[in-house]
Amino acid sequence: MKLLLIIAIGLLIGTSVMWLADFEPGFVLLKYGNWSLETSLVVFVVAFILLLVSAYAVLRALVIVKRAPKKLADWQLLQRHKRASKALTSGLITLEEGRWSEAERLLIQNASNSDTPLLHYLAAARAAQKQNAMDRRDGYLALAHQTTAGSEIAVGVVQAELQIAAGQNEHALATLQHLREIAPKHPHVLQLLQQLYQDMNQWQGVQDVLPDLRKRHVLASAEVETLSTDATAAQLQAALAKQDWTLMSTLWQQLPSKMHHAELLLIPYVAGLIQQGDQIQASELIENFLSKQWSDGLVYEYGQIKQGDSLKRLAKAEKWLNSNEHNPWLLLTLGRLSLANKLWAKSEEYLRASLDYGARGETYQVLAEVLLAEGKEQAATDMYKQGLAMMIQQSHIPI
Repeated sequence: MKLLLIIAIGLLIGTSVMWLADFEPGFVLLKYGNWSLETSLVVFVVAFILLLVSAYAVLRALVIVKRAPKKLADWQLLQRHKRASKALTSGLITLEEGRWSEAERLLIQNASNSDTPLLHYLAAARAAQKQNAMDRRDGYLALAHQTTAGSEIAVGVVQAELQIAAGQNEHALATLQHLREIAPKHPHVLQLLQQLYQDMNQWQGVQDVLPDLRKRHVLASAEVETLSTDATAAQLQAALAKQDWTLMSTLWQQLPSKMHHAELLLIPYVAGLIQQGDQIQASELIENFLSKQWSDGLVYEYGQIKQGDSLKRLAKAEKWLNSNEHNPWLLLTLGRLSLANKLWAKSEEYLRASLDYGARGETYQVLAEVLLAEGKEQAATDMYKQGLAMMIQQSHIPI
């Protein structure tokens, strides 16, 4: 339609020119020195228009020729970008298929031509790690950072995740601590730190990061409280293992008062009190707790107490049998308390019942002591042997 319109306009202009030439041709005289040119007005106009058109065509051709190298370069760049994009897609597919070496080659081959080199290098770093090529992995991560401005957090997070996956926890910790310095509010960095601190048993680190996790709504309040309790329990256990009573006391005093009734925290604290010699306070704490709810771990610790009125403790513990008559931990404690009061027959009865409901090497050892006290040396020797065999497999009290 457009072509037909141009043709029609051209015919109209041509017809008009021919009509003007026939109606009033006119003339034009051009003179320069001894040179002169005379022609009709119509011919001059047509020639002038043709000259203008030719000049425009020549100028246009010159512009096209001048721009040709840039256009060619742009076209070549576009083709390289297309090839890089295709290589990225193929590389990621190959990576997911588990062909690490081929994926690395595809991703790196066109990374320098891509408009998203960050994706190439990060994926290549994953492929390199799968081949245990840690030096190449770190090199690709460095290139990812160098080629993409503002990528420090993204590259750092990937680096930390890869280091954790490779078991390089110390390196990962350093990476994440650096990221926290430059982006203290970044939720994923905080969560990775919390998980890593937990895996490394650095419970003070867990405690330090939990307030930010709560504030940034990365974890629900209930989950934060659970983690805080677990972290404190682990710190108390560590202090107990090292017999660092000052640290244990400090941790306990820092706890909210309501947490003093948490079984998970009370067990190591009471065990510490018993080892320190503050057994009266330990006894009171255990009795107060067991008056409200049951705990195998605390009733076990009750049997470790040596100070105070052991006969009175035996009487109290026997009351707990009403609702826990088949509990091996209570029966073990009753056996110990009976032994402390030299009630050999009663102690043997409780300990054998404890073995019936949950045999443990430790119970065999206590029973052997009772049998020795009763003069049954051969039976005691047999019990020691059975207890030693079982203690190889069972060596922990309930926590």
